[in-house]
Amino acid sequence: MKYYYEYKLKNGAKVGGHNLEKIILKDNVIILEGVDTLMDCDGEYDHHWRSIINDGKIEYLKIEPMEEEQ
Repeated sequence: MKYYYEYKLKNGAKVGGHNLEKIILKDNVIILEGVDTLMDCDGEYDHHWRSIINDGKIEYLKIEPMEEEQ
């Protein structure tokens, strides 16, 4: 299952995205990992991404399930 995510930094900036697949809690960081399927002139390819967040710098983290593709 994939998820939408959103978090708000204490400076007021909001960050959001989709295709989140894995959440890792380690020490004082939250690691979000996912895969986006992209397309270029050679066809489709997977782009793996990772976002590392210091949990002391965010106000909240919201995660919601994405609807399954049919």
